Amino acid sequence: MAASPGRLDKAYGTFALCDEAYALAGAEQARYRPGGRILSVQFLPHLYWAGSATVGALGGSFVPARVTGLDFALTALFTVLALDAVRELRDDLPTPVLALLSAPTARLVLPGQMLPAAFALFTAGLLARHLTRSRRPRHV
Repeated sequence: MAASPGRLDKAYGTFALCDEAYALAGAEQARYRPGGRILSVQFLPHLYWAGSATVGALGGSFVPARVTGLDFALTALFTVLALDAVRELRDDLPTPVLALLSAPTARLVLPGQMLPAAFALFTAGLLARHLTRSRRPRHV
């Protein structure tokens, strides 16, 4: 049985999802874009990401050890993406605050396992918030 083009689009869209594509496709303006446009928006960052990773893997050994600052580039990228996400979440400020509180708490509680602990705390906080919000009576 052959896959339909729509299923291939969805499969590729899931495969090609990277942080930059998510930031673009998750924006408020993207809700009004057709699926083909979103797919093309995903293709370009995916191509860039895969190409850059390949070039980095092949050419990284040629960068002299005395070059500093390259390790901060990824941190800067995620900082910019986080700031854009916070701007989009103006009505939902508790989510970024919860994320910001999860990291230092995890660092204090389980310093050797900070990343999994921070994810667990953040997930638990989101679930708790969801459960408390879903129990509130809705006003019409």
